[in-house]
Amino acid sequence: MTLNSSTITASSPSRIHPAGLLSIGLGSILSSLDLFVVNLAFPSISRSFPEHPEATLSLILTIFSVCFASTLVLSGRFADRYGRRTIFSVGLALFGLSSLLCGLAPTLWILIAARAIQGVAAAMLIPTSLGLLLGAYPQEKHKQMIGFWAATGSVAAAAGPVLGGFLVQADWHLIFFINVPIVIGALICTRYLKESAPHTGPAPDIAGSVLLTSGIALLTATIAHTSEWATHKAAIFAGSMGAIVVLTVFVYHCLKSSRPLLDLSLFHSRAFTTATIGMGCFYMSFAVMLLGGTMFLTQAWHLTSAQAGLAFAAGPGTAVVASLLIGRVKATPQNLAVAGSVLYFLSGLWWFLTLSDHTDNAWLLNYLPGLIMTGLGAGIAQTGFMAGAVSGLPAHMYSTGTGLINTSRQIGAAIGVALFVALSGKAAAPESFHAAWLLMSLCGLIAALSANYLRRKISPKK
Repeated sequence: MTLNSSTITASSPSRIHPAGLLSIGLGSILSSLDLFVVNLAFPSISRSFPEHPEATLSLILTIFSVCFASTLVLSGRFADRYGRRTIFSVGLALFGLSSLLCGLAPTLWILIAARAIQGVAAAMLIPTSLGLLLGAYPQEKHKQMIGFWAATGSVAAAAGPVLGGFLVQADWHLIFFINVPIVIGALICTRYLKESAPHTGPAPDIAGSVLLTSGIALLTATIAHTSEWATHKAAIFAGSMGAIVVLTVFVYHCLKSSRPLLDLSLFHSRAFTTATIGMGCFYMSFAVMLLGGTMFLTQAWHLTSAQAGLAFAAGPGTAVVASLLIGRVKATPQNLAVAGSVLYFLSGLWWFLTLSDHTDNAWLLNYLPGLIMTGLGAGIAQTGFMAGAVSGLPAHMYSTGTGLINTSRQIGAAIGVALFVALSGKAAAPESFHAAWLLMSLCGLIAALSANYLRRKISPKK
């Protein structure tokens, strides 16, 4: 995210018309809703393209995260340069068109391409929606506005599994078509938003964004296909080498560019480096939970999509409650990051030890406890990592640091999906998910160790 004090106070703050707030809320919901709905729909979508291997099908999920991550900072800079309402409106229109294309896609590769465009569109909505809010209100109202902005994501998280489950059960194409009328309503309401003053400066780093997108896409695709090593050794080796080369060129480009996509000098702060690694690992665990947890319900327990949506909703619902209450807890952000990560470590172990065949009480006694732990963990750990990251930075670097750690979060999610596919493939029996639960637990443990180092690193000196 590329918000800074100069852009926020450049114009006299004023209250946004309710229709404008509705537009911002709908834009934020769209980008968050996709995360929960498409993961739940993945088994149904996969069955529509039986000729493709699971590793290729996983690109439906990973390409969204890759394109989102690699264009998030870029979109914020375009918004600063050309106006937030303009970029927000373009993002809405692009999200609507790409959603329509997803629903109409006759082939898997067209669907994957449309999902890539959707990821770019979502990246245009996130920094601009928050920027429009903060730019229209005085400083003392910013906390309230951030709460409103965060609440829209919580609504999407809570409603996504239930809504998605019922839509998928009818026809998975509906999960994309439903976005179109929402986009139209949001676009109509953008006329009530005021344009921010454009700011001159160096052009956004498009070359860096292309390099990062290409490198992470190669990396995640290669990881997902590692289960096919015996028959595709040359392709997997080429993909690995290609990812290393492209990402190395990206790092070199960022070090030499006058205004790089990602300011790598932030990593001079050990606290920021540790928090960024921790957030990436936490989201690997989160991605395994999100995809594996929903697939387990439909593949291993053979629940319908609607039943799976209802069974899974308790996790996001718990995360919403935890997010709302966490501000009242007297604990440092670093301790929160440790606690949330440990919960993911424990939930992965719990599912590994307890999940088996579906019985009358299996959901209540075995699945639900792990799901509640993941909801609590997600609700508290993200705040801890985000606050812990910027605590090691000077104030003028907050916006850049926030953008980078959000990029790390999305890259972690993409790698988590790829690792799940490589380990579990077309998992159908409860034991087929054991490796995924252990991976989820391991990533949670690494995130907890990172958070613990962060806690010790920046704890007040006595």
